[in-house]
Amino acid sequence: MRSVWIALSLIGLMWAQEESRVQETPSPRKTPRSVPKVKPQPQQEEVIVMETLSGRVVNKQGEGAANLRIWFVDKATGKVLGETRTDNEGNFALAIPRTDTLIIRMSREGKEFMEKEYPLSDLLQSEVELLFAP
Repeated sequence: MRSVWIALSLIGLMWAQEESRVQETPSPRKTPRSVPKVKPQPQQEEVIVMETLSGRVVNKQGEGAANLRIWFVDKATGKVLGETRTDNEGNFALAIPRTDTLIIRMSREGKEFMEKEYPLSDLLQSEVELLFAP
């Protein structure tokens, strides 16, 4: 019986040593997966074609309409593409993005107001003359 106790003691001792060895052994580290680097795609540039509009605004008598405020609005979107004022002789010049049809709004001191629709192609001809008749 004594030999059984010795055998069991030795088995217990070996088991305890094996347990401590297993606990001390570090688990294999997981290596992080390498994430493929994504190269940024070049952004496409938006090309905006500008047109220069110039001309003269006249009143009913054919005289230059001085100091008028003019807005150029894209008919399709309702967005104001540009804004300017006439000089003392009624002349104006402005660069705006190309569009099909413009609505031109004119106002004098916020009191007199008018607007009219024009195809852009008509406004690109030389010496455009717009009538201001509110």
